[in-house]
Amino acid sequence: MKRSCAVFANAVSASVLALVALSVPASAATFEEILEGARNEGQLFVLVSSPGKPETHKAVADAFNERFGLDTQIEWTATNPVQTGTKLIAEQGGAGFVDVIGAGGNQEMAALVERDILKPYPWKETFGGELDNIGAAVDPVIDDLKGDGLLIAHNVYGLGWNPDLISEDELPDSYADLMDPEWKGRFAVNAYSLNPVDYYSFDLGDEKTMEMAKGILDNEPILERGTGAVTRAISVGQAPVGISSFHQAGRVENVNFKLFDDYVPVGVLHVYVPENAPNPNTARLFAAWFATDGIKIVNEIEPLPRIGEGSDLDKMLEDVKAGGGKVLTETSLEDTGHAAEMRNKIADQMTQ
Repeated sequence: MKRSCAVFANAVSASVLALVALSVPASAATFEEILEGARNEGQLFVLVSSPGKPETHKAVADAFNERFGLDTQIEWTATNPVQTGTKLIAEQGGAGFVDVIGAGGNQEMAALVERDILKPYPWKETFGGELDNIGAAVDPVIDDLKGDGLLIAHNVYGLGWNPDLISEDELPDSYADLMDPEWKGRFAVNAYSLNPVDYYSFDLGDEKTMEMAKGILDNEPILERGTGAVTRAISVGQAPVGISSFHQAGRVENVNFKLFDDYVPVGVLHVYVPENAPNPNTARLFAAWFATDGIKIVNEIEPLPRIGEGSDLDKMLEDVKAGGGKVLTETSLEDTGHAAEMRNKIADQMTQ
């Protein structure tokens, strides 16, 4: 079945939406053919940033080989998906260097779809007979990118805090509270456009979101390169609080996490297989298994949950919604493009 989708014209800034040429889903081998191909390939190059612990990578690799009777040599590097995608685009047409990419969001996938580096794949048809819950990884992907990747987790933002430095009853209830003078210079945020402030535009509108960004910057936050870096800064006592995410806070010692009362920004994390993957059969098999049974192994070691599957995160979200809080998330590539434009505006504001 043919389809069309709006994607980013530029993989780095992602500020302009473009219309992708109609594409045809990749023809799929049977599961048995995929498995036999994986036996012959014998290796796999994985660049997936989450999960992040080496012990998790080993546990997942061992379980994958055991599940399918393989002896695949898996090289796993927790590389940022933006960096991986940029390199793939720069080397387009050359030999592939990666089999499985993650944990990218809609923007990272769309940049590769535009260039035919990613194409839709019939995951359910190929793996449904072996992996009963494959639909939980396929169905939540936005329609514009359906089949191009598999959703492994939700990236849910809130407040991380160091309990050695601050008590729970002293914490702010919203991101906007951090504009109060009492927090001046005492909180850490992502230097990448104050992520996830861009998502607030989905409810507040652009003008009020930009005012919020200015107020945060005026309060002299500690800027760190990435949410993981923010979380580590909280852990070591560089700041008592900061903007973290559920799964990042769960990776480090001495950081507690809560959702804000008013808004909960929620991103998505996928795994996906480029068309020029050097080991395509093993890559498809691993991606499908990792997004279903493999993610259960991950969650036994470090948190990386999908919303709606009964984790502690679900209860936290239910409490916020019961109190009138709203979830802010992308539902289409139009949303993705708008968020990217807001990030660019915030970035410009940060350099003024």
